[in-house]
Amino acid sequence: MCGGVAAYERGDLQHLLDVAEEKGILTAPEIAAILDERELPVEYETRPSVGRG
Repeated sequence: MCGGVAAYERGDLQHLLDVAEEKGILTAPEIAAILDERELPVEYETRPSVGRG
């Protein structure tokens, strides 16, 4: 988590980390609400494999 994240300036990132530690897990909508963002960019990568890999 780095770069031009407005949450750093507002202190929301620390609040996010505190809530995540308290709850153990957060959903994407909960994270977006804490960071006061409408949506979060998400990227993922899949790697199919068979057998030992």
